[in-house]
Amino acid sequence: MSTKYKVWKCGICGENVIEGQRFLFLRNLGFIHIECLIEKLSEKNILSRDIIALIDSSEVVTYSIVRLKQAELMSSDNKIKELIVSLRKELEKRSVSLSNELEKYL
Repeated sequence: MSTKYKVWKCGICGENVIEGQRFLFLRNLGFIHIECLIEKLSEKNILSRDIIALIDSSEVVTYSIVRLKQAELMSSDNKIKELIVSLRKELEKRSVSLSNELEKYL
């Protein structure tokens, strides 16, 4: 099984962000490397415990979404595939909620 990963440009550094790397999506910046965001927030001295908690939570959900996409491709049983797709879509909604909350702090 060959998985084609999506690639975007980081809204902070301009380098490639590859699906499966540590990344987030924020409306005003697009796809960004987590490391780039943390560095930028550290430079501005606004990296609080709450922001770190939101970044960590977003990372976990984003990684789960990527893994579920891989599981969808692997599954041959339609019932299992539907279950995985449903779970992925729910996590995508949660990911948006986390991103929205993170943006409020930024």
